[in-house]
Amino acid sequence: MRRLASTAVIAVALLPLIFPTTSASASTRAAENPDPAPVQQIGPGRYLSDSGTFKISEIDVPAGSIGRRHGVISVDGGLARPQSAPQSRPELAVFGPGWQTEFLGGMINRKLEVQNGAVVVTDLAEGESARYELRSSVSFPGGGGVRRYEAPDGSKVTETTRWDSAAGTMRTSISETVATNLGDQQPEEGDDTFTGADGAPLSSAALNLTYGWTRLDGLQSADAWRVTGLGNTAHGTSSVGYDAQGRVSTIREPAAGDAPEELLTIRYATATTATSAAFGDYAGRLKEITLTSGATAPQTVARYGYDPSGLLRTMTNPGTDASPQAAYAYDAIGRLTSIASRNHGTWELSFAAGTAAPTATSTDPTVPPPGDPLQGATGIDDPGASGPPQGDFPPGDVSGPQAYPSYCYYAAAWLWYHRSGCAAWAAHYGWHKPYWKRLPSGYWVVGINHDHCTKAVDKPLGYDFRPACDMHDYGYGLIGNTYKRYKYYLDRYRRVDVDDLFYTTLRDWTCSAYRIKGTCRSLAWTYRQGVRLGNPKNGANAT
Repeated sequence: MRRLASTAVIAVALLPLIFPTTSASASTRAAENPDPAPVQQIGPGRYLSDSGTFKISEIDVPAGSIGRRHGVISVDGGLARPQSAPQSRPELAVFGPGWQTEFLGGMINRKLEVQNGAVVVTDLAEGESARYELRSSVSFPGGGGVRRYEAPDGSKVTETTRWDSAAGTMRTSISETVATNLGDQQPEEGDDTFTGADGAPLSSAALNLTYGWTRLDGLQSADAWRVTGLGNTAHGTSSVGYDAQGRVSTIREPAAGDAPEELLTIRYATATTATSAAFGDYAGRLKEITLTSGATAPQTVARYGYDPSGLLRTMTNPGTDASPQAAYAYDAIGRLTSIASRNHGTWELSFAAGTAAPTATSTDPTVPPPGDPLQGATGIDDPGASGPPQGDFPPGDVSGPQAYPSYCYYAAAWLWYHRSGCAAWAAHYGWHKPYWKRLPSGYWVVGINHDHCTKAVDKPLGYDFRPACDMHDYGYGLIGNTYKRYKYYLDRYRRVDVDDLFYTTLRDWTCSAYRIKGTCRSLAWTYRQGVRLGNPKNGANAT
């Protein structure tokens, strides 16, 4: 991947996050058939006209769903400027100006306020708030007690204060359970219900997401509550650890199916090594991420390079490729002007006065336009073919370290069809051809025609997840090809990439089409955790 040219030191002026005022009440947070919201794909990002915001999301580490978002916003027709993380949230600003961190897919980017007789939780990504009113209070004889709060839709908050003998002080923890009531939804004819790996129905109580909150010590801000746990009974809970500066230091994802528990360790630079001649570390910025999967040794899966002004310039995965998987250049006020990204291709961006919607020009001839005929394996364009030709089944094991074709080694090359030639039959409960699928936002992905969302409803609370589920089935089928000795395949170790790209597709390109996005994002995370229990081998064995 080509290295983008460095510019001189940049003076960056950033705006704080600005949201339209939204209150997520019971009737709107779980509304059937939500009204569509205007969203436009522009190059590598999406422009939302209701908020006047342009956003680009990057996936760095699929395990733990660690990524970043670059946002540009124009307020009242003024100069469009990059968005910054709130000053009270150092864990969201660890990639420097213009980027906001998304650990656990951005699901922990929430703010909790304990008010007089109420608790208010705000989704910092979408600006939607839920207000929990005090319903009951019980005091313990030795001090402390339990307060219970409830929102109009049945979501609940429990605030518990107990004596911590080790610390010699009272400690308060908060549990927030968001009532999506998925288990109560009646499926349409022919659709699946929510079931577990054993085939038993899953209740709403098992599917509702629960956030664990802890107030961090030592932060010089009233905004000190942080999410330390996220999950549900059906799929387990992910945990988050923080360092003394309030930055995320560890993420632990639960075991799922035959996949072991995963530990992500996040390290920050203690000194600046970046110079005008070479990108490097910048003191306080995120330096690298290591992954420990089960009993395996830790492996560095992401490393970041900054310029002397602290702007993020490169992201590299040392375990797969020495060249950057993403590289960036900026204009004088910190907006992206160039992006060369494995998932998005290479683009040049320019912003006219008074708008955050840029002009985007692709400089990557390998990225096909959406809707172009799919090119790749033999027979996928033959209406009379029902499976791959016999000549595409070589003897021996075809599962190598990457993929075939070799340049199709990452999930987005197939599922978003970001590389010409990355299209093939998929072994997923039968042989299936790939087809273009249009998401509610208008974004195009590639999937197969099968059963849409397996062991889950296709349109939870009215949000249409069918195209994204078709895409995920395609990804599992491509991995399943390795078990059938079909020469076109995606590596078996890319399963987590397929799962997280499924979540990203829901979060960024499905939920963005609806006015109430926070509920949709919660559903997307629930579906991500659900598919982690799956195994591509099952669909291959049934082919």
